[in-house]
Amino acid sequence: MSTVKRSLGGIKQFFIEIGELAYFAGRFFKELFRPPFEFKELLRQCYHMGNRSLVLVLVTGFIIGLVLTLQSRPTLIEFGAESWMPNMVGIS
Repeated sequence: MSTVKRSLGGIKQFFIEIGELAYFAGRFFKELFRPPFEFKELLRQCYHMGNRSLVLVLVTGFIIGLVLTLQSRPTLIEFGAESWMPNMVGIS
């Protein structure tokens, strides 16, 4: 009997979470279209976020390119397509 109660408690908690999420989404969209619109602040925040994350994006891109090169090089050599590697890494 306790497993049934636990299951019902889990289902109840699931629906509570879904309800809270729906309530939050409704409040978000209601506030989204309510003036005042602060476009200047939005652009300022985007600028600061972009500048501060640029180093992280560059390092991550470099590491992904390095791993892709190391893993695909043996296969490309096997098929005689080693010259395609720079284009493949550049596109990816």
